[in-house]
Amino acid sequence: MSHPDETRTPASAESDEDEVAPTPFDNPFFLPVILWGFAIWFVYDGWFNPEMEWIKFNRGGALVTVVLGAYYTWRAVRERRAAREGASGAGPS
Repeated sequence: MSHPDETRTPASAESDEDEVAPTPFDNPFFLPVILWGFAIWFVYDGWFNPEMEWIKFNRGGALVTVVLGAYYTWRAVRERRAAREGASGAGPS
C-alpha cells in the first residue's frame, strides 16, 4: 500500500512493480557449478570406479560436461567483469 504523503510519478510506481527479487538461478555461476559437479561425477564413474557398467557413457558425459562447464564458466566470468566495470564506470564525470 502506498502512503498518501508519498509523491510518486506513475512511471516510478510502475518500475517498482516490475522489479523482481533475484533468485539463486540468476547468479551467472549457477550453471557452471552444476556442470562441474556432473563432470566430477562422470570422471569418477568413467575412470576411477571399477564396477561401472556404462563406462563409455560416463566418459562421454565427462567430456561433454567439462567442455560445457569451461564454456559457461568463461561466460560467467566475462559477465561478472562486465557488470563490475559497468558499476565502477557509472560515476559522475
